[in-house]
Amino acid sequence: MGSKRSLYLLPEELKNALIVDSQGYIYGRVREVRVESDRISLVASVRVDIGDEYIDEGRLRELLASRGFNVKELSTHELISIAREQKIAIPKTEAERTEDVIKGVISVDEIVWIDRWLNDYVILLSTPREARYRGIREVKHPLYTDVKGKLALSLSQGVLGIVVGIAIGPGEVALRISPSPSMVNWLRFISEIRKRGYRELEEKLSDLIDPYKNPKISMDKLSLVNRIIEKAPEEINTILNSCIEWGNYIHIPWKNILRVGDIVIVK
Repeated sequence: MGSKRSLYLLPEELKNALIVDSQGYIYGRVREVRVESDRISLVASVRVDIGDEYIDEGRLRELLASRGFNVKELSTHELISIAREQKIAIPKTEAERTEDVIKGVISVDEIVWIDRWLNDYVILLSTPREARYRGIREVKHPLYTDVKGKLALSLSQGVLGIVVGIAIGPGEVALRISPSPSMVNWLRFISEIRKRGYRELEEKLSDLIDPYKNPKISMDKLSLVNRIIEKAPEEINTILNSCIEWGNYIHIPWKNILRVGDIVIVK
């Protein structure tokens, strides 16, 4: 089955687009687009919060070089592959502050399609970059568990929406997917971030939209909200997404499900 007809974007439009690998795992976001005389590539980065662990590429290079490997021209993924083949423990470090860490450089040849989802662009890759990074083996038969609330992508149609759950029909199982959100439970969102200790952020957002006068808000208000939370910890976006209420839905037969990772990929 062929892939969908993709969007074409300028380099500045691609910045911060979500990158998903072929196994359904999130690789990161586009930090920048490098335009050189003979090639164009995407630089991917991932945001880490204080205390988060990530691979220490510098120490890994030094470790492999000390074992006699020529690491000068190797990418992060190649370094990780060598370390795993040699059964060498991969060094990690803890983030001392919230920062964007460069993950890797992606050739445009790896892009299957680019599509839009709400206020985000999504890039689907043809390679299992993140699966290799995490050391996850390919699962040929996805399990029914752990699909609810995940974004669903289609090779042939692009972004489908959010998985609402598993639906049962005559002789088969299907994914119920909601293509579009309807409302945000604003009161619940504000209550949740208050419980997590984000008092200053909670006050700013409550001043923007009073949660008691507006317990639910329409999706078009999120552009105002995003300006305030754009530099907040990733947990805030996770809480916000959990407070989105979904409307209409479609069903995709389970036989068309290809991969279940952070994201669900269907035919």
